[in-house]
Amino acid sequence: MGRQARISATGMISSLDGGVAQAARALLAGPERTARYLDLEGFAEPLSVPYHGVNGGPEDAGARLNWLLDEALAELFARVQLEASERASMPVFIGSSCYGIGIGEAVYRQQLTHSPALAMPLPLDGFGQISHHLQTCHGFTGPDFSLNTACTATANALISAMTAIRNGQCDRALIVGLEARNLTTLSGFHGMQLMAANTMRPFDRRRDGLILGEGCGVLLLEVDNGCAGGSYLSGGASNCDTYSISASHPDGSSIAAVMAEALADAGISRDQIAAIKAHGTATPLNDNSEAAGMRRLFDPVPDFFSLKSLLGHTLGSCGVMETILMDACLAQNQLPASSGFAEADSDLQVSPVTEARAAADGYYLLNFFGFGGNNASLVLNRQSRP
Repeated sequence: MGRQARISATGMISSLDGGVAQAARALLAGPERTARYLDLEGFAEPLSVPYHGVNGGPEDAGARLNWLLDEALAELFARVQLEASERASMPVFIGSSCYGIGIGEAVYRQQLTHSPALAMPLPLDGFGQISHHLQTCHGFTGPDFSLNTACTATANALISAMTAIRNGQCDRALIVGLEARNLTTLSGFHGMQLMAANTMRPFDRRRDGLILGEGCGVLLLEVDNGCAGGSYLSGGASNCDTYSISASHPDGSSIAAVMAEALADAGISRDQIAAIKAHGTATPLNDNSEAAGMRRLFDPVPDFFSLKSLLGHTLGSCGVMETILMDACLAQNQLPASSGFAEADSDLQVSPVTEARAAADGYYLLNFFGFGGNNASLVLNRQSRP
């Protein structure tokens, strides 16, 4: 079968508090979650938006970005020992939507104060901030790759790392997903009228939008060493749909295609999928497209659910963060319910699972779709240790 990529260690910090285990317990408990509101400054009228932010940490944008990364890495390092030579040589795949936008905002505010005529909105994009911190503070000085494909950024990072391991280009790879709060993103989603009033309800008739989330996830992927058991990244695919800048084709064709490509890459058939972790943003158009895509490819549609009602939509980091949580739930032989769902939408013709249930060994499909038309699907293979 060739070289397989196995998840060997993970770490995470999110709005669910604690690390991976605590977040997984919260998902499996599954209570409906109402967001806290965050007041945004700089507008003519008061503006508050719902947000699933991480508790604690510094307020300074640069320090907060580093703190989120350090917290997630601390959990990963507690689970696996990485020698200095390993850190210095392994590739790092970084995915994010926002990178250092918050840092750029702070620089812009300083410019407005001291040299308003020369002030430039978003004077830096911050692509180098995360890799610089990984290099100088954690010794990851090997090749690094930054991906910014909106909400599929770290799903594509996982596909890239899996491919590198398959092809023998490396034996280990670190995948990093990081999103820190910033005014530009929060106000932008508010301006597009994509935010829920207070609760995300994926695939529900009453769904009215998403709630953004903050966090960092780090995942170590390595070539299978014959230890037997665990979670394997068995396949993945990515495509681009030019139907709209912010939504997939409503007929589900591009979503069905990327799921089919992921199954083919894993070498499995559609009837081998035990369940689907949907992207599930709770926005009307995106849930419509995803439901249509699942109906196109599967008959019947397998059990499916979304994690975003509790975690928040963590944008470019959702690929790695939601994969980490899937791995953690499957390690407990359980799958979470789709929190926030209560009323079926007859137009969708499908409904997510409403109660946590037992999970068996086998293949699970993980979906991620982003602005700009990028779609990505992963195939996770869970095998219990003997």
